[in-house]
Amino acid sequence: MPAEPQPPDATLRLLILLARLELSEAQREAALILCNRIETWHNVASQAERQLILPLVYRHLHELAPPTLSPADAALLRQRALSLVQRNLLVAGEQQRLVAEILDPLNIPYLFFKGPALAARYYYEPAMRSCRDIDLLVPRHRCIELLEFALQHGYRPLNPATLTPERQGLAFALQAKAVVTLASPSGVCIEVHHDIDRGARIYRTDALLDSRVALRAGDTLLYAMPTNELFVYICLHHTRHYWSHLHWLVDLDAIQRHPDFDVTAAYACADRRGLTSTFDACIEFYRALAAPEPEHSTHLSPRSRELLEACFTTLQGGLEAELALRSQRPAREFGFAWQTTPTYRWASRIREWVSPLRPGYIDYQFLPLPPRWQWFYYAIRPYRALAKHSRIRWPAQ
Repeated sequence: MPAEPQPPDATLRLLILLARLELSEAQREAALILCNRIETWHNVASQAERQLILPLVYRHLHELAPPTLSPADAALLRQRALSLVQRNLLVAGEQQRLVAEILDPLNIPYLFFKGPALAARYYYEPAMRSCRDIDLLVPRHRCIELLEFALQHGYRPLNPATLTPERQGLAFALQAKAVVTLASPSGVCIEVHHDIDRGARIYRTDALLDSRVALRAGDTLLYAMPTNELFVYICLHHTRHYWSHLHWLVDLDAIQRHPDFDVTAAYACADRRGLTSTFDACIEFYRALAAPEPEHSTHLSPRSRELLEACFTTLQGGLEAELALRSQRPAREFGFAWQTTPTYRWASRIREWVSPLRPGYIDYQFLPLPPRWQWFYYAIRPYRALAKHSRIRWPAQ
């Protein structure tokens, strides 16, 4: 069980308040008061970097110019922020390279979601948005062609780590995994998805690709999710991870500020997806976090209160706390029971019980079989699992 969240300290309160593109006058005044309570700016820099919002935090602090921020501390914040901006620009450049060298030449329909595509469309300064990887959605039947080409042109497999360009093996890997992860020649992580909701059947890939919108990132034209659809998706995805990083809160803020965002249309989108409870909770949650002491918000619904407490737990406890919460999830695709139905939760539990029996890419690599014989993996998988737990040595893989 994760530890009960404690009231946020001054540093975390300040970072939550600065996790938005713009500050109101009341938020500026509250931020300056919190700055007076900061004991060490080095800790602010470290936590902001860990929460993936350091460039944005530095920009706000530069504009606020709190008297307690010394020139030396400001210089340290600036130096660390610039190094992250450089990393963000590298990731954005790799996204453009992926379009120019692989996706466009192969004429593969695609869309990007989250990461640098989100930053390019919704952030005033895209490099302010920290991006650790690139999320790419393509039709499953085109994934083999994409992965084969990428692996033959300088991209490395990360997950599965032993993936090769051999087509039969690629087909099996895509059957076993909804996400295949590559590293670009410069080391940027690229997650290739053919299903963005982990089998929850909320989204259909072909329908998402039919609704994609074009946007310009630098000199490159690329495709992304429509604004209202993306807003609902990030509410689903980030709630699944209990809002454990503050750059996700900035995403929520940035999309709502965009001219294309329409809260009524976004709610209608959530209704079509069966996600109105998630949508409502996230909107309340976002509004609560705009206050200096969000835990004292008086009009939060029980669901939003639960979401707020889970967020505080993960922000304070890090990955260990998030993993503890994940272990209690009612279904793999959802963070809270109120997001789904009892029937769905039982079906998800059954899928979870069955999933260890499903063959993985390691089974194919151990014994490559043509499709008509791959049922055999179900027969040998229990013996391989037993061998693993018994420490029996199998041939090198």
